[in-house]
Order: sequence, then C-alpha cells, then structure tokens
Amino acid sequence: METVNRKISAVLNHFMENGPKKAKCSLIVLLVEDRQQAIGSADPEPNLHPDASVETKDERKFTPQATSSSQLSIKNYTQSTKPLPPRRAEQIDEQLVKMFAKGHYPFRMVEDVEFKKLISVLNPQYALPTRKTISESILQKLYNKCMEKVKSEVKEEGQAFCLTTDGWTSINNDNFIALTVHYISTTSDETKLKSNLIGCVEYNERHTSDNLAAFLRTIMAEWNIADYTTAIVTDNAANITAAIRDIGRYHIPCFAHSINLAVQAALTPLSETLIKVKSIVEFFKRSSHAQHKLREMQQQLNLGVLKLKQDVPTRWNSTYDMLQRLLSAKDAVIATIAIMRQELALNNDDWLVIESAAPILKLFYDITVETSAEKNVSLAKVIPLCGIMNNHIKAHLNNHTLSTRVQIMVNTLDKQLEKRFSNIEKHVLYSEATILDPRFKNKGFSQINNFDQAVATLKKKVGSSLQKTVMTLPSTPEPSTSSRPRLLPSRPYGTNLTKKWQS
Repeated sequence: METVNRKISAVLNHFMENGPKKAKCSLIVLLVEDRQQAIGSADPEPNLHPDASVETKDERKFTPQATSSSQLSIKNYTQSTKPLPPRRAEQIDEQLVKMFAKGHYPFRMVEDVEFKKLISVLNPQYALPTRKTISESILQKLYNKCMEKVKSEVKEEGQAFCLTTDGWTSINNDNFIALTVHYISTTSDETKLKSNLIGCVEYNERHTSDNLAAFLRTIMAEWNIADYTTAIVTDNAANITAAIRDIGRYHIPCFAHSINLAVQAALTPLSETLIKVKSIVEFFKRSSHAQHKLREMQQQLNLGVLKLKQDVPTRWNSTYDMLQRLLSAKDAVIATIAIMRQELALNNDDWLVIESAAPILKLFYDITVETSAEKNVSLAKVIPLCGIMNNHIKAHLNNHTLSTRVQIMVNTLDKQLEKRFSNIEKHVLYSEATILDPRFKNKGFSQINNFDQAVATLKKKVGSSLQKTVMTLPSTPEPSTSSRPRLLPSRPYGTNLTKKWQS
C-alpha cells in the first residue's frame, strides 16, 4: 500500500498496540519495571523520558514531514519587533494626539526617554512618531476627521441652535475668539443637550462691531446654521452687543458675568480692607517659611490645614473666596502674623467688615455656580434668581448693625441689581423660558402683569405657528434639501432688548 504523506508526531514511535484502539508507551513500562517508586512518590520524576529519540522509523505506515522552523515561545512572541499593522498603528497615533490635545501635554513628550521606555514596555512593536510628524501630519489629519464628524452631527441632530462666544488675550499678547454651538439632539428618544466648538481662531482685526458681525456671519455660513440660530450669549461689552444686533439675533447677556459686574462695583467701599487682605495673602504665597508657620499654627489650634486664596480680577467670585478662606483660618492667621509681620495685622474694624460682607456675598457666589452649568439649560432660572437676589438685598438695607462701609456696599448692590435686571421679566426669551419650565411657571414673576403679557405673547406665537403650518402644508410632499425648519422671521431679532444689560 502506498504511504500516505501526513504530518504526525514522532512521539508515536514509542507507543505499541495494547488491544483494540489502545496503546501504551514502551519507555514508561520499562522505567516502571526498573524504578517501582518513581511514579506516585513525593518527588516524582519531572521528565520520564528526556533522552528518548523521536526519529521516525522506516517501518511505520505514516511518514511525518520535517518542520523547517521551531515555534516561538510566549515570551519571544510578546517581545517580537515585527511592525504593527498600519491600521493599528494609526489608531495608537490618534489616541496619542488626543492625549496631547485634551491633557495639554507638550509634543516634546515623545522625545522623553522614560516615556519611550513606557511605550516600549506596553507595546514594543509600536514606533513613536516624531514631533514634526505629529504637528504636521497626524494632528491635521485628526482635525479634519473630527471636523467632519462634528459637522455631520450638527447637520443631522440639530433643529435649532444657540451660540456662545467670547474673546481673550494670551500671555504672549495674541488675540483669540471662539464660538460654541448648543442644541438639543433629536436623533433618538432621549433628549440630550449637546455643545460643540465650531470656531477658535487667532483674531488680529480690530474688535469693532462690524468686524465681529462679519466673523459671526462667516462661521454661521460655514456651518450652515445661519437660518436656524435664534440667540447668542456673550458678555456685556458694547461692541459684541452691537454686532449681534446688526446680524439680527437675540442677544442674551451672560447672567453670571452681569452678577460679577454688579458685585465688583459694590466692593469699592471695601477697597481699603481688601488691599490689606491681599497683602496678607501675598505674604504667605511668596514666603515658604511663612506658609510653613501658618500650617504649623493651624495644626496646633486643631484647625483644618488650608492655604489662603488670592483675589483675581478676571475670576468671578474670587473676592468672596479670598475673604471666606481668610475667615476659616482667622485664628491661625492672626497668630502667625503677630509673630512674623505685625505691620500686616488687620484691626477690629477690618475683621468686622469681612465678617459682615462675606455672608452677603455668599448668595451671589451660589447663584453664579448654579447658573454656570454646561450639561443643562439654565435660562429659566434667571428670573426666579433675580427675585431671590432682590429679596436678599432688601432684607439688609435697613440692617443698622452693619458697619458703614458694608451698608454702602449693600446700597450699591441694590442699585446695580435695579440697573441690570429691573427689566428682566419683560425680556421675551427669559419670560417664555420661565413660563414653560414646570418648576416655575408664574411663581418666578414679581409682577403678575408681566406674566400675563408673556403668556399672551406666547399663545399668539403658538397659534400663528400652527396656522402657518396648516396653510403651507402641501398635498404632496415636496423634496427638500434640509430636514430643519427655517427659524428666521421677516423681522430681525433682538431689537431694543438689551439696553438695560449693557455695562
């Protein structure tokens, strides 16, 4: 019979037939006969036939094929330097760039020796890209990919949009301006608020209202959202307010920014005390020895170990944070200052001002935190919160236990609230948002006639919208290039709505 060319193990050469469909190893039989205690003992033989030959015998029916290469061990396999598949390497490159972008890490990290070692331990097959490759190739490719994805989401999921924009100057004196779009996703049963940055550019033009209006028009046209944008949220600067009015959109002044302006104006009577407090904080910030002494004093007095906070003009509520932290560490600060710098000590009147002003300012801090939300809509809260602030200040107007300077602060706050928010209940977007919020409805309005007027206007809008829908409904559906309804009416938005809000 012709020999069948099959691959079989040469180990079978050492087995013999032992009945139908049975076999036994001849080497083990011989070994057991010679060493009866080898198997089953406490220290069995680790290898029963280490020197056994595995050469193929000619008389066997099946002739195995010789192998040309040996199999890799697990260790050698994991340490293989074979390059990664291109798709896998591309995925790691993209995740690396995302880490740099979202974590604000420098690209030079790819040249760090320890970082290279870490990558080599995790995956020796992956070759780190150079800084030049990241900045000129991978980053641009990932940016284009992300841009296409976001544009697709905005186009498919958004029906109506609101924008927020702001500008700033970097430490290198470069001007930037950014624009973010906000909308409610309509692609699933779940209502989800989404936000996407659609523009962040270096802006070297003069910040005139005409230039800013041109910038807004360009970005909205690029993203095809001009006909579906109803309102834009900004700070209270006159140039951006005029720009939004020029392009015909509702302007919503940032509520938290307006509160900050009101509080900053009211803090002027406390400037003498605030200057002293800032000097104390700066002393502990600059001297590590003083900071160490303050920490020791807090531990001796069984107080929590807290560092003092400095007031920063561009950070909202930082004055309140500074005063509140100083009060928390009052005893330790007084003791440390008495030992190290007695000329920085606050007098009793200063401490009385701080202790009286901090509780009044706390409400404005809490409201700023409440309205500075990213994951939920806060427009409906503005009118009720304005009522709370007014009641809070009115309760302190006739408080004669306050020091003179704190009384002046309260009076200034009252005037600032009147100046900035007295007309808030007549603002169409704020009033409608409050009415449609089931938590508030009419309870947020201080004057019932403002509520009645807003309800009447809202009913007219709903009726007019339904009537137009019925009148324009075609008998046969017509093809459309967009699934979104055009939101812009014949008249521009925002006319004469923001005079009370300008700084």
